[in-house]
Amino acid sequence: MVRILSDTVTGSIDPALDIGHANWDQPEHLAMAQLHMHRLFPTVALETAPPVSELAASQHRLDIEALSFPDPLHADRRMSGEQFLNRRLYNDALLVLHDGAIVHESYRNGMRASDRHVLHSCTKSLLSMLVAIAAEEGRLQPEQAISQYVQELKAIPAWQDVSVQQLLDMQAGIEYSEDYSDPQAHYWQYARAAGYYPPLTGEQAIGIKAWILQNLTVRCATPGTVFAYNSCLSNILGIALEKIYGCGLAELFESKLYQRIGAEADGYFNTDRFGFPITEGQLSLRLRDFARLAMLVSNKGKNATGEQVLPENFAQKFARPDSRAQNAYQAQERDRVFPHGQYQDQFWVLDPAQGQFAMLGIHGQFAWYDLHRQLMICGFGSYPQQDGELMMRVLRDLWHSIADKVSSV
Repeated sequence: MVRILSDTVTGSIDPALDIGHANWDQPEHLAMAQLHMHRLFPTVALETAPPVSELAASQHRLDIEALSFPDPLHADRRMSGEQFLNRRLYNDALLVLHDGAIVHESYRNGMRASDRHVLHSCTKSLLSMLVAIAAEEGRLQPEQAISQYVQELKAIPAWQDVSVQQLLDMQAGIEYSEDYSDPQAHYWQYARAAGYYPPLTGEQAIGIKAWILQNLTVRCATPGTVFAYNSCLSNILGIALEKIYGCGLAELFESKLYQRIGAEADGYFNTDRFGFPITEGQLSLRLRDFARLAMLVSNKGKNATGEQVLPENFAQKFARPDSRAQNAYQAQERDRVFPHGQYQDQFWVLDPAQGQFAMLGIHGQFAWYDLHRQLMICGFGSYPQQDGELMMRVLRDLWHSIADKVSSV
């Protein structure tokens, strides 16, 4: 049963190092802060349900630190895997499963196997699993207007005829900016309201629900035509699920997902000060438990013991090109790293023809899939910036180099 881990916070992660609410995401603090986000937010624990499901270990082991990688900063040079992971990706932990078995698992940058690391926006992809379960149970129809499930949106003209699926695909057409390099972007106002940072003078931490209803009120594009990344849309989907089921979102995560994977340790879900789980990015898990959840996608919805948790066809649309989705994804800005990219159901579909897609979170969190090679790679990181083309090039080179090596064994 979901239990309260902490309902009051001091805003301090480490008083001795002066790491806290205002500076947790500074590059020099990330390796510490991302393991202890429960010290900044009110937090609930997603409890496990025995027995623990052991992950199979392959007899073939992959020494990634010994591999050679292209240096993204020097086109004519290569570097060892150890240097690449530490100095280019700022990786905290890495796990590789091939044919359903672990071929590599490693921890670095101060992280241990027993630590929980915040997933950031990989949490969005896990939320989409809950939406898929709700649809399969007949509680929700993706093509229905989101206002049918979140009644408060009916009073806002901009939300008329915006479907659940358009929220899943980040094509709602609602004016919002999540440019992390722009201090005036909507995201920073939202983040302070949710509790990521202290409010500025004159602001209040009004919580996720109030901020959405007060600020997401203008339509800027026809729904379904333009991809625009908007973390608040994931929170709206979470609100819809609470209303549909008549219970808390953390309880749904726990009962329908977390207690069905054989997790080894409780998960930590941070909330705003009103108790709403920050479903766009504030779930913290051990690496192996993240992998247990992520492998549901590549295992046709089944957990490690063969129990059906997700719809069997959950990942089908990620493995086929969709011209409509690609046009919407590339409408505002071309993705130079993944020119065939799409965004669907809160997943980044990077090369659908090759069955390659990913969960992605800021600072280098990911679960990357190659369905054709039966390969899944999960990782946590402390990359100095939230995101950017260089980080994505480094991740791409990591994934593809591992895929090539696994294929050659």
